[in-house]
Formats: sequence, structure tokens, C-alpha cells
Amino acid sequence: MKKMFIAAGMFMIFMCSFGQSKSSVFNNAMGVSGNNNQSFESEKTSKSNAFERHRLWLNMTNTGGAFKQLLIGYIQGATDGYDSDFDGVSINGHAFIDFYSINLSRNLVIQGRALPFKESDVVPLGFSTNIAGEFTIAIGQADGVLVNQPVYLEDKLTKTIRNLREQGYTFTTKTGVFNDRFVLRYTNTNNTLATEDFEDVKTKISIGVKNEIITINSNVENIDKIFVYDIFGKQLSNQENIGNTQFVIQNLPSAQQILLLKVLLENGQSITKKAILQ
Repeated sequence: MKKMFIAAGMFMIFMCSFGQSKSSVFNNAMGVSGNNNQSFESEKTSKSNAFERHRLWLNMTNTGGAFKQLLIGYIQGATDGYDSDFDGVSINGHAFIDFYSINLSRNLVIQGRALPFKESDVVPLGFSTNIAGEFTIAIGQADGVLVNQPVYLEDKLTKTIRNLREQGYTFTTKTGVFNDRFVLRYTNTNNTLATEDFEDVKTKISIGVKNEIITINSNVENIDKIFVYDIFGKQLSNQENIGNTQFVIQNLPSAQQILLLKVLLENGQSITKKAILQ
């Protein structure tokens, strides 16, 4: 039996078969095993809340009851390579479908990726099925900065880009293995910023912290929304319809801590920055 180690508090793992599923929340000091013949153990027993993490669960389903879920998480300690502490390889143990992300030619039911989260990140997705017909890919759950982050699914076969925040994407497929059809992304490719443009926006949005007051300034465009999270992904503040180049946030929890601020501009551009509340 192959054994994997996954950082405490990182993932919820779903092991499902056609028309039937069971789930377990994986946290410190818990091992999870199921019909995939793999076991998961934690090396950390006391730091389950010490990880910055932003997670996205995607479901692939059909009307007949087929179900498979994958997880992509941006978490402290992970890299964009293969990490045995965070990544879980899909063994295609389901009777009808498999659904996974792809990294370094591995099919992953769980993929940990490096911090900080970047909206320019793209993740190839693949699936296999012995059932022809319609399937739907949709968001099952999200936390951290991904709660309010646009999530796009690109279908390279039909040249379609769907914002999964608005609705799931239903498609038709033949039986077989398809590893080149879908890509997960966080910006619509029609509006994707070039690297130099992204860096320009990054330098023109400034964040200042003094006496527990946070001041956000934009030199490029009016600010539309600001979301503030702690490093565990808990949302602390949600400011919308700002319509100004400057905004001040106060009355946040006073303990010194690292915060993540996601700033969205009225032109659709956005940036996530860290700040220290002190």
C-alpha cells in the first residue's frame, strides 16, 4: 500500500463512485482511507491552522449520478512542482469517470500550488470516461481569496471560455481519455494582462498601514472592490462599489497579523497584496 503525507488541515477528500459518494474532512491526526486503496496521514499534529491556504473544489457530474471531485489549493509550503506532502495522484478507481488536474504528466486529484496566489496561473485539467454524453463541470466549494475570485474554464475543443462563478459548464464527449481539452484559469484570456502590464498595475496600487488603519491608493483607475483576508483565508472585510482612487479600512481585529488584500479596479484589473496590520 503506497502511503502519502499531506499537510494538516489542507484538504477535504471525496471518494466517489457512480451514484454513490462518501466524504471525509482531512485534518491533523486524522488518516483517511477509502476505495482508492490509498491512505493519508499527517506529519503535523498541532499546526493545522498555521497554513495560509486558498482552495478550490471542482465537480464533474452527469444526470445519471456519475460524480468526481478534484481539489486545487494554494498553500504555504507547496511548490508548482510535484510535492508528496500536498499532491495526490488519481488512480482512476471510479467505475465510470475520472477527473483530475495535470502537473508534470501526473494526473492529480489533489494539487497543492505555490503562494502567493497569482491570477495569471493556469492549470490543465483532464478526464476520462467510459460513458458518452453530457457532463457538467462546476465549482463545488472554495475558500480564502478564491471565494470571490473569478474562475474560468477554457474548452479548447469548442473554443469556449465559461465563468464558473456564473454557472457550470455542460459539454458533450465521447468515451476515452482527454488530457488536452480543458484549462482552468483565473482571467478571461480575451482580457489577460501581459506580464509587463500586470507588473505595472502592481506598482501603481499602494497599500499603507499605520495605527491599525489601512489606506489603499490606485494611480491607474478607480477602485471597485476590496476584500481583506487573514493568512488562513478567513474574510475579514468586504468593501464594494467604492468608485474612488483611495479607500481607508479601519476597525479590523487589532492583533498584529499578516493580511491579504485583493483589490479590484473598475477596468477589471486586480491585484492581491500582503500587508502587516500593526
